[in-house]
Order: sequence, then structure tokens, then C-alpha cells
Amino acid sequence: MRTLAIAFAIALAWPASAPAQRRDQLVELGRDLALLQEEVRLMNKTQTERLTQMEETLKAMQEQIAAANRSLAVLDSGLKKRLEDSMVKPLSGVTGKVDTLSQDFGYVRETLVEINTRLAKMDQRVADLENTIRMMQAPPAPPAAPASGPPPGVSAKSLYDDALRDKMGGNFDLALQQFTNYLAWFGDTEMAPNAQYYIGEIHYNQKRFQEAAAAFDRVLEAYPANSKTNDARLMKARSLAELGDRAGAEQELRALIKAAPNSAAARRARAELQKLSGSRGRRR
Repeated sequence: MRTLAIAFAIALAWPASAPAQRRDQLVELGRDLALLQEEVRLMNKTQTERLTQMEETLKAMQEQIAAANRSLAVLDSGLKKRLEDSMVKPLSGVTGKVDTLSQDFGYVRETLVEINTRLAKMDQRVADLENTIRMMQAPPAPPAAPASGPPPGVSAKSLYDDALRDKMGGNFDLALQQFTNYLAWFGDTEMAPNAQYYIGEIHYNQKRFQEAAAAFDRVLEAYPANSKTNDARLMKARSLAELGDRAGAEQELRALIKAAPNSAAARRARAELQKLSGSRGRRR
């Protein structure tokens, strides 16, 4: 409409004296403008229809997306339910069984501890009984050396050497008698502590631990400062341990470590003290 108005205004403004040819041109121009307007209208209509189609297509796509989301939600819910039915519930049952087994294992362990405690007590009773039987079966102490003095020709050195040789050769009874004579006749000599110590060793090797402990204790009492003091205290502790007196054994070992901390006997005492402490912990 606007185009026709423009064409009409141009026609009115054109001089009346214009040739007829020019009027025809204006009329033709008006028709062209009308056709152009119609084309524009058709183009607008086409674009409007396309926009409408695009909106409908977009709406359909949104509906499809929403439907797909709903399907995914249903699928996710189904998968969760299947996962719970196939794994979570069976695993909960397995967890319950594991808890039950753990409780049963705890009961078994407590029972084993109790059994071990009873066995330890029985072992101690058996050890005490064995020590009693051993003391009953032990041979009588060797006769004391005559108080009148050594026989003619017997010197402290020869008697000590003979006793030591018999001990090394396994003639324990003879060596025991000779060391006993040595102490009776030469008890104030330099080798007297050694003789007393070897008497304890002979008793210990023959498993007469009560006599051995007394002999080693005699070294500590009669000869407190000599080369055999540390070894005598260590062997006394071992004898007490064999007799089942662990407290007494630990006391002797600690006394040895305190008195001679850098000695070889103290190093062995530390190892045996640790062993005794560990053994007592297991028995408890």
C-alpha cells in the first residue's frame, strides 16, 4: 500500500503537459512496485511459516529430550534396584557371616589361651616333679677330704691339674672328689675359687641343679672377688632357672649386669634375662 501511495504521489506531481509515454512508464512502474510488494509479502509469509515450523520442530525435540530423560530415569531406577538385588543384599549377608565367623574365631582364640595357660601350669608341675625325683635319685655327696692334710707328695698344683684333667675327660665323680679335697687342703690358694666353680659345673652338667646352685653360691660367698665371680653368678642364675625359680634367676642376672656391665658374662646375662622375660610373658 505504501508503494502505491508513492506512485500516486509521483503521478500527481508530474506536469500535465508531460507526454503520454511518460504516463505509461509511471503506470508500469506502479505495477512493478505492486509486484515487488507482493513478493515481499510472500517472502514474509514464507519466513513466518518457516519460523513456525522451526518452533514446532524445536518443541518436538524438547519433548523427545524430556521423554528420553524420563526413560533414563526409569532405566537408572531399574538398574539401581537390580544392583541392590544382585550385589548389595548378598554382600550384606556375607558381611553378617563374616561378623559371625570373627566372633567364633575370638571364642576359639580365648579357648586356646586358656588351654595354653593350663598346659604351662602342667609343665611347671611336671618340672617340679622331675626336680624332686632327680634330687631323690642324686648320688650322695662325695666324702669330705681328711682333715689331717694331703697325703705325702700331693701338692696343690698336682691335685688341681689332676682334677681338671679328669673333669675334661668326663671322669666327673673322680674330679668332684679331687676338687673337694683341693678345697679342704688348699682352700686359701689362688686356684681355690676355680675349684669351687668347677664343682658347681660338674653338678650342673649332671643335672643336679640344687647342688649346682649351692656350689656357685659358695663361690660368691667365700671368694667374692675373683676371675670366676661373674661366671659363678651367671651359672647360679641358670641353675635357679632350671629349678623353676625364675624370680631368683632374674635377680642374679640383674645383679651380674649391674656389677660388671661390660663383661662377657653380662652380655650373656642380658640375653638370658630377655629370654626369661619372654618365656614368662608367654606363660601368662
